Amino acid sequence: MVQDLLRKAVFFGLLMVLCVSLRAQPALPQQSEIGWNQPFSAGLLFLSNNDYDSALYFFELAIKRSPRDPRPWFQAGFCLGKLGDSAGKFRYYKRAIRLDPKYADPHYSLGISYLLAGQHCDAIREYVTLKPLDKTLAERLSQLLELMSDDPEGNECNAGPATIRAGARGALALLVDPRATR
Repeated sequence: MVQDLLRKAVFFGLLMVLCVSLRAQPALPQQSEIGWNQPFSAGLLFLSNNDYDSALYFFELAIKRSPRDPRPWFQAGFCLGKLGDSAGKFRYYKRAIRLDPKYADPHYSLGISYLLAGQHCDAIREYVTLKPLDKTLAERLSQLLELMSDDPEGNECNAGPATIRAGARGALALLVDPRATR
């Protein structure tokens, strides 16, 4: 109980600092000068506490401030998914990918979303795109495809077994502990 009160006090203290800094924003250097997006940081703070509505609000502010930054689009998509808006989740992930095709996280999350929606061929396409960007995430997605798909090799999608296999050894270990060695 004391720890919860301490966490809440620290959380509200950080919010107070954030509110004061948001009010003093005109005196601060612009986001492009310092590379720090205050609403994005606030969104991450709320996201870490599983407050998806508040996090989404701040990610939307971050998008308005920096519409070409793919990170708030990706995080907002994650929040939308947690809030049950599948169409919004897909839209935001795809927008993050359009803004930075080499940003691996939205490819991975989009692949998982396709897999959960039963769109295995689309999930396999995301895997193929993800593989050169981040081999670890691609391997995890491949393992999920193997566990959840009737056709993990993508034969029905014309992807073929050579493109889908990332190595099944240790699949369950990596799913349980992502830091496990390959």
